[in-house]
Amino acid sequence: MKRIKKLRDFILINNMLSIVIPLILVGLLVTPLIYNYLIKDMHQKNTMIAATIAQRMSDFIEESYQVLYQINHLLDDGTLKDDVAIQSYLDAILKNSDSVEGFEFLDANGMVKIIAPKNVNIQGANRASQPFFTETRSTRKPFVSSSFISQQTGQPTITIAIPHGDGVLVAYLNLEEISMLSLNHIKTFGDTVTVAITDGNGVFISNKDINKVYQREVEANYQAIHPDIETEDQINAFTYDGKTAMVSHADVEKAGWHVFVYESYDSIYAALRPFLAVMLLFTFLLVLFSRFVARLVFKDINHSFGELNRQTKEIAAGDYHPIITDNRFDEFDQLTDNFNGMVACVKERDEALKVLAYYDSQTNLPNAAYFLETLNQLILDNHGKIAVICFDIHNFKRINDTFGPSFGDKILEMMGARLLALQCSHGFVARINGSNFVRVLTDLEKPDDALAEIEKLRAVFNQAMSLNENNVYLRFLVGIALYPDDAKNVEELLQYANTAAEMAKQRGRSQYAYFENKMKQNLLRNMRLENSLRPALENNEFLLHYQPQIDVKNKKIRGFEALIRWDHPQLGMVSPLDFIHLAESTGLIVPIGAWVLETACRQIVAINRKMGTDLMISVNVSPVQLSHEHFPEMVEETLKRCGLASNLLELEITENLFIHSFEEAIRIFDRLKTIGIRMSLDDFGTGYSSLAYLKNLPIDTLKIDQAFTRDLLLKKSNEHLMESIIMMAHTLHMDVIAEGVEELEQLDCLKAYHCDHVQGYYFSRPIDESHLEELLSKLTKD
Repeated sequence: MKRIKKLRDFILINNMLSIVIPLILVGLLVTPLIYNYLIKDMHQKNTMIAATIAQRMSDFIEESYQVLYQINHLLDDGTLKDDVAIQSYLDAILKNSDSVEGFEFLDANGMVKIIAPKNVNIQGANRASQPFFTETRSTRKPFVSSSFISQQTGQPTITIAIPHGDGVLVAYLNLEEISMLSLNHIKTFGDTVTVAITDGNGVFISNKDINKVYQREVEANYQAIHPDIETEDQINAFTYDGKTAMVSHADVEKAGWHVFVYESYDSIYAALRPFLAVMLLFTFLLVLFSRFVARLVFKDINHSFGELNRQTKEIAAGDYHPIITDNRFDEFDQLTDNFNGMVACVKERDEALKVLAYYDSQTNLPNAAYFLETLNQLILDNHGKIAVICFDIHNFKRINDTFGPSFGDKILEMMGARLLALQCSHGFVARINGSNFVRVLTDLEKPDDALAEIEKLRAVFNQAMSLNENNVYLRFLVGIALYPDDAKNVEELLQYANTAAEMAKQRGRSQYAYFENKMKQNLLRNMRLENSLRPALENNEFLLHYQPQIDVKNKKIRGFEALIRWDHPQLGMVSPLDFIHLAESTGLIVPIGAWVLETACRQIVAINRKMGTDLMISVNVSPVQLSHEHFPEMVEETLKRCGLASNLLELEITENLFIHSFEEAIRIFDRLKTIGIRMSLDDFGTGYSSLAYLKNLPIDTLKIDQAFTRDLLLKKSNEHLMESIIMMAHTLHMDVIAEGVEELEQLDCLKAYHCDHVQGYYFSRPIDESHLEELLSKLTKD
């Protein structure tokens, strides 16, 4: 027994030494490598901080120059014609600027011609001896001075100047925000990293000790640091505040300034201490583990039954693995072989059941159950940031409707084969239902890493799906939700990813969208609005506002556009943009639209009778209303019931009507035209219009979207585009209404291009029915 005991002790000691000695050697080798890595990482980080701040300073100088160049341009083109206009413009800039202290206009002799803010004591002063005058005059290049303390504000200040004719334009820039940058940086990064900014002479512009800025102290290490700045790989170390610190540097190109970032080596040592502590703890745990393993080695063969029982429990729990034991007796070996055969059969049957339970039979991809269980396990195992990328085949319903369900099933099979061929790492791809698929991407370093995965998926499915001599291209809507940023459980992650995909659909051309918290708020708000929509019509919560449409030639009112508003009892006035799409998705737009049509028709009939006019009424119509089977009959009955002539009703439709069925749109239009109703194409230029639509549809009026009117006067090409649209519409025998007219100059331009009618705030905002008579009387007098 003593001999066995000594052997056991010998093996235990050797086990411990075999673990401890390699760990010590690894620690001795790895510690210097980690130290050097931390040094380089700290240098790269601080260099990036310095470069970022330097770029911010350059942008500050450049933006200030742009102010002078803009003034110079306005002077040259005659926009600022006299001293009063110049003084007013400069005062306006100073009022809206936190950095510009003042301006001076110097003539050819260096005399102050104009000063802002106005100061009679300086007006007419001679600046001919100042460097910003002499150097700018001689070099004809922009000038920036060294920093100085302003007598007016007591703050660090610089002067910038540019040539203007024979004189010079000068601006004084307040550097108070820059001087406080070091203190703000400490608030952001702590006191381990210090930032200082100096001018070209080493004088502090910014320092955590603000007194050094006001006393114009010189950076003590300036001469030692600056000669070596061109050596990118060299790391400078100096004594700063009594500690050895690494110094990183960047130049501010526009001003000749320098940004210095100091970080004490104490932060390196602080980072190494946890590593050494973990190494020691790890070594201690491994020693304990080795002792435990060594003791197991010496268990007698009598423990074979216990080992067999333990592994049987593991197999019962689902961990199928063959039992491997070194038994002393043949009976144990035979029992082990028989048991392993039984385990193999159970494992094979369990794998088959797993395939049925966790994989989609159509695509061979993991299914929703697999997705829920696996993603939940990934979250529990803490795989860092996880992206749930929901991608839905946007046009799958159309494929099914066009080619049949069996064709759609084949397309899904081909899609599954392509996704399996991708062999996605860091996660998996699953089919949730129908045409809805999810890519789970683990170990994200940053949210934008998900975009690279989306591009891989897009590259695969941009290739046509060829089946039965038909080429089909799939279009995807992609929504992305992130764990743990957006949600911390599987159900919410999937819900939010689907919500983001729906948002990508609403945005139109956007093919993907990240989930944002406001989407959740929008979901709750939309649910509340949807629930409130149903009783809103019965409770008379809707009302109509009317905006006049004006004849450009004689300034007379052509008619009004009826615009729906919702006075919600709790939320107040709700914009149509917030509830029209909900009404369309729920089908409530049909009764709401019928109410709008009848109310608008009755109102225009009443106005025409009272005022003795023949004004038209324009009513917006949803594609959902137009696709309703009896819509034309409903319109005709409404006209009869209200007593409105059909030629005084104009129905406005948007371009997205044509996306669904162009032939169906023609059929509906023809039916409405037989009644005598005018048809108008609203928001022209913002959707999917083509010349084929305009040529083949019986459209009476083309309404140009307000975006074209808003940008009309910005550049000449916008005017040419507007003129071309108007000429095209007139060629097709259509009237033209320009929306969004807010200025007289816009009206004059549209009149010059022979636009027929206009609509916008220049004449009137949308008003309720109680103000219609007053508006008509006012516009008639005008």
